[in-house]
Amino acid sequence: MDLTRASLLREVLTGTELATRTSQFAHSLRRFTTRPSGLMLFGPQDDEPWHLTAHIDDEVTRAGIVDLKPALVRWAPPPDAPPHLSIGLDRLRDVGRGESLVVVSEQQPRSALLERVHDVRRRGATVFSIDNGDQDLASLSHESLVPGTLLAPAQIDAFDIDRDEPIAGFEMAQHLVSLAVADDDMTPTGWRARLRAFIERVGGDPRD
Repeated sequence: MDLTRASLLREVLTGTELATRTSQFAHSLRRFTTRPSGLMLFGPQDDEPWHLTAHIDDEVTRAGIVDLKPALVRWAPPPDAPPHLSIGLDRLRDVGRGESLVVVSEQQPRSALLERVHDVRRRGATVFSIDNGDQDLASLSHESLVPGTLLAPAQIDAFDIDRDEPIAGFEMAQHLVSLAVADDDMTPTGWRARLRAFIERVGGDPRD
């Protein structure tokens, strides 16, 4: 899903539980990440959260929020990886208060991942998770987002959205979180003004 469609869809979903919860989640993430370069993303070894990391990076860069640029923590980065893709598990051993770890795990997390999340929490960092309702991960998280529970099929029909692209799936939730992370004005009016400015920037003033 491209940024323009995600932005328009966020407007369409205003007032739904999905939009509300993803915004609350993103705002909490921003509020509790107080240390510069303190936002980290982590996931299973075979499904690292490249997607969400890239979108958050795009949004905070566009908004000029340099201190919130995210770091993708990888299980085994290759020796020749560029700097932004070479952050390994040692980073998790250096965490502390004012830093946040976002765990993205669409499948049931394995014990190795849970052990590292437990260590991060014990060191004082705030743990956020986006998952499918795993109880072990929820018990380690200060705040959890479970996308599959947030929008009923009847609501999808009401919005006349293409059902070939699951509206409450992981990809959609991550787009909404990344868009909300960069919000300065958290009110619906503020978001609509930001959306209009974005549309005008990429496509010209719609009144022309």
